[in-house]
Amino acid sequence: MARRSLDQRCRGRLPLGRRCPRPHRLDRLPQPSVVLPRVHSALVEIDVALRAAAAIAGAAALGQIISRRFPIPLPLFLLAAGLLLGRDGLNIVRSHELEDLIRIVVVLAVALIVFEGGTALRLASLRTLAPVVRNIIVLGLLVTPTVGAFAAWVFLDFDWRMAFLFGALVSVTGPSVLTPLLRSIRVDDRLRDILASEGVIIDPFGALLTLFLLEIVLAETLNVAGPTWWVIERLLIGLAVGAGGAFVVWLLSRTVKRLGGREMALFVIGAAVAAFAVAESLAHESGLVAMVLMAIAIGNLRLPQRERVDDLQESVTVWLIASVYVLLAAGISIDDLTGLWPEGLIVVAILALVGRPLLIVLASIRSGLNWREQAFLSAVAPRGVVAASLAGVVAVEASSLAGSDASRLVAMVFVVILLTIGIQSAYAGALARLLRVQPMTTVVAGAGEVGRRVATLIAGSGEPVLVVETDEDAVMQAREEGLEVLIGDISDTAVLEKIRLNEAKALLLATPDDARNLLAAQLARSKFNCESVFVRVNDVANIEAFQKLGVVPVSQSEAVASELARMVAGPMFQDVLAQVAEDVTVARVVVTSASAQREIQAIPELRGTLVVLVTRGSDSVIPNGRTELRLGDIVTIFGSLQDLAMARGGLSVVPEPEPIIS
Repeated sequence: MARRSLDQRCRGRLPLGRRCPRPHRLDRLPQPSVVLPRVHSALVEIDVALRAAAAIAGAAALGQIISRRFPIPLPLFLLAAGLLLGRDGLNIVRSHELEDLIRIVVVLAVALIVFEGGTALRLASLRTLAPVVRNIIVLGLLVTPTVGAFAAWVFLDFDWRMAFLFGALVSVTGPSVLTPLLRSIRVDDRLRDILASEGVIIDPFGALLTLFLLEIVLAETLNVAGPTWWVIERLLIGLAVGAGGAFVVWLLSRTVKRLGGREMALFVIGAAVAAFAVAESLAHESGLVAMVLMAIAIGNLRLPQRERVDDLQESVTVWLIASVYVLLAAGISIDDLTGLWPEGLIVVAILALVGRPLLIVLASIRSGLNWREQAFLSAVAPRGVVAASLAGVVAVEASSLAGSDASRLVAMVFVVILLTIGIQSAYAGALARLLRVQPMTTVVAGAGEVGRRVATLIAGSGEPVLVVETDEDAVMQAREEGLEVLIGDISDTAVLEKIRLNEAKALLLATPDDARNLLAAQLARSKFNCESVFVRVNDVANIEAFQKLGVVPVSQSEAVASELARMVAGPMFQDVLAQVAEDVTVARVVVTSASAQREIQAIPELRGTLVVLVTRGSDSVIPNGRTELRLGDIVTIFGSLQDLAMARGGLSVVPEPEPIIS
C-alpha cells in the first residue's frame, strides 16, 4: 500500500483538534536544547528578530548602493551577506532561533516576488511567444530534472531518488533573480519576455513537480494516481482563487472612483496576500499558482494610477528579495559548501553547459528564434529562491531516506543558485552586446498629438519605441493606442538614466515646451552621448540655440507653411508618382489609421483602386486581397483622383503628401 500523503502523515501524528503545521520552504534546523521560560523565550526571540531585521535592512540598502555603482549582482551580494551574518559568520541572523518566523516571512515573500514578476507580463507578448514559452516550461520540467539527476547521481553519489529530487529543485529559475538581472542589462523585447515568462510561470509547476516526486519517493509502492490528483487539485484551486482575486481588484477599480495611487497599490498588494492565504488554506502549495494567474490578469488590467502601483510593488519586492536571500543563506553551513568541492562545480557546469542548451535547442524547434537568441537563452538561466526554499522541505521530509545527504542536498542547491547568479549575471550584459541582441529603442518625449503620431508610425514599422510623458491623461490616451509609455520628465537626469538613453537609437523631443526640450537635448548630447537627437521647435526664434547643441531642429510653423505653399503651387495631390492615363494616377499612401490594419479586400475605401505594392520597412511585396496592412506600411495605389482621395481617407488619419516622382 502506498504511504499516505504529507498532509495525512502529519495529521496522524497530532492529537485530535490540532491543526497540521504546513511543511513550508525552509530547512528545519535543530531547536536550542535549553528550554527557557515562556516569557523570557518570547523576549529573546523578539530581540533576535529585531537584530536580524536590522541586519537585513542594512544589507538590502547597502546592496542597492553597491549594485548600482559596481558590476556586482544584487542577489549575489545578498547571498554573501547572508553567509557573513549567519551561523558560521557573525551569527547576527540566528535562523535556528527564528524558525517559525522565518518560515512565514519566506513563504509570503516568495509569493509576492512571483506576483510582482507576473504583473510585468503582457498578454500580447504571451500570445506571440506562447509556443516558445510553452516548450521551455514543459521541456524544462523534463530535460533539466533528468540532466540534473544524472549529474547528481554520478558525481555526488546521491541515491537515485534524491538525485531526481535535486533535478526537480533546480528546474526553476524565478523572478527573484531574473527581475534584477533584466533591469541591469538590455536585451530585445522578445528575449526579455521569454525569460520573464519562464521565470514566473515555471515556479509553481516546478514546486508541484518536486512535491509530486517527493510523494512517489516516500511511497512504499509505486502509485502515481494519488500524487497526480494531488497536483491537479492544487492547479484547479490555485487557478480559481487567482481568477477570483483578479476579479475583486478589477471590480474595485471600476466601482470606486478617484482612487489614489497609494490606495490602489495597497489594495493590490493586500488582495495578493489574501488570495495566497486563501489558496494555501484550501490546498497547500496552490498559492503560487494563484499568484501567477492573478498577477498576469492584474498586470493587463487598466488600473488607475498604474505607475504608483508598480513603483510601490517594486520597492516592496526589493526588501522581500533581500529578506529571503539573507535568511536562507544564513542557515547554510559553510562546511557543507566546501565539502562539495569540486564535484558541485562539475554538476553546475553540466546543468549550464549541457542541460540548458539542450532544453533551448529542443524548445526552439519551429519557433523562429535565430542562433543568437538561442545562444543567449542557453547561457542565461540563474536559479532563485523557490529552489532554495523547497530544498529545506525536501530535506526534512526525505531525511529518513537521505541521511547525511539531506544537508548536502540543501547545500548543493545553494551552490547552484550561488554560481548561476554570480557567473551568469557577470557576463549577461557583455554576452548581449557580443551576440547583438540588445534593442535600439527610439525615445519620443511628449504624448501629445505630434508625439503619439510619430511614435505610432515608428512602432508600426516594427521598431521599438518608448514614449515619455508627465501628463497622466496623455499617458492613458497613448497607452490606449498601444504605445509603451513611461511617466516622467524628459529633462530629469534620473528619468534619462532609467530609460538608458545612452543605449537608445534616437531621441525625439516633441513636447510643446522649448525650454524643457532644450535642457533635455543638452543632457542627451553632453551626459548621455546620444548622437541622434531631433527636436520639435515651437518658437522659430529658438532654432539657432538648438543648432548650436548639434541636434536637428524641426520648426512646426515652417514645416506647415512650406507644405501649404507646395500644395497651392502644385497639383492637388503631391504624392502622384506617374501619369499613366488621362484620369488615372499612381499614388503612395502611408498607413496611419488604426482601422486600416486588416486585409486589403476588407477595406471599403480601396474599392475602385488597384493596390500594386506594399512596402514595409526594407521589404516590398506585391499584395493580394488577403494581404494584411499594418501601421507604417507604404501602399502604392493606381486609381482616379477621386478614388485615391477616398483611399487616402481610409488609410491615413491626416494626409501627408509626398513629392511627385514622374
